Amino acid sequence: MKKAGPKAELAALRRLVKDLDNHFVLFHLGPPSLLPPSNDEILDVAAYVVLVHGALENFIEGLALWVVGRSVANWTKQKRITRCTASLLLSQAIPNDDGRMPSVFDNIRMALELAKNRISKTVADNNGITLAHLRTLFLPLGVNVPSDPVLTASLELLVTMRHQWAHQYRFGGARVVKSAQDVHTTVTDCVRLAQKLSAEAAAIRP
Repeated sequence: MKKAGPKAELAALRRLVKDLDNHFVLFHLGPPSLLPPSNDEILDVAAYVVLVHGALENFIEGLALWVVGRSVANWTKQKRITRCTASLLLSQAIPNDDGRMPSVFDNIRMALELAKNRISKTVADNNGITLAHLRTLFLPLGVNVPSDPVLTASLELLVTMRHQWAHQYRFGGARVVKSAQDVHTTVTDCVRLAQKLSAEAAAIRP
């Protein structure tokens, strides 16, 4: 059975990023140069950026689904309220269309199921890895998104580069062209942000 949870999600991300490092980036690294990146380096960096962005999306989605799934299970199986449960309930209005008064247990269970469905839809809608999307996804789960300015700036740079390579190549390629060394540093920062987010999710004990 496949392991789940913050540690497993982070480990899978790190393995994939390491493979991508080896395949696309490491052989381009070397002493600083005043020359612009070669065409081969630019294309390898482009592939690297798009694939790392996808890996981070998968990490974020898996982490969010694990947190909300654990919270729902803790209530339905153990009647245990957690910080995540409380955050979900505070963000969820409970409809009561049939006029019946459910039990307290069912009231919380239904609210959690609605919240779980909403979070699952947010994940399925695949809105990327911008800071705004991360906050929309994780704050209702009671998980703080890291705010380190260096790490968040690197995440936004990765998002910008990925968007340009994925959607604007026919208009002349990415305007933000970085060397393999620069992009490797950016991705290292993004993995550090992922590590902090994983630790935040684990710490709330959903």
